[in-house]
Amino acid sequence: MAGYLPFDEPSLIGLYKKIWEASFSCPSWFSSGARNLIKRILDPNPLTRITIPEILQDEWFKKGYKPPKFEQDEDVNLDDNILYFTWL
Repeated sequence: MAGYLPFDEPSLIGLYKKIWEASFSCPSWFSSGARNLIKRILDPNPLTRITIPEILQDEWFKKGYKPPKFEQDEDVNLDDNILYFTWL
C-alpha cells in the first residue's frame, strides 16, 4: 500500500532490531483502520499478533472484500492421478 517496506535498515542487526521492536511508521495517507490493522499484523509477539480469521473479520479489511468462490468438477477422481504418477 505504501510502496515501500515497513522495515528498512542497511545493517542486518539494525533491521532485526526494528522488527523486534515493531519500529515502523505508516504514511500519512493511511486511514486509522489501515494503520491499526497493519500494526496488529506486524506485532512481533505471536501471542498478541492478529490471526488470519481475525483479519478476515476486521472492518477495514472487509471493505469491498469478496470471498473467493471455488468451482468443483463433478467427475474428479484423485486415484486416476496417482496411477499416472506411479508410471513416471
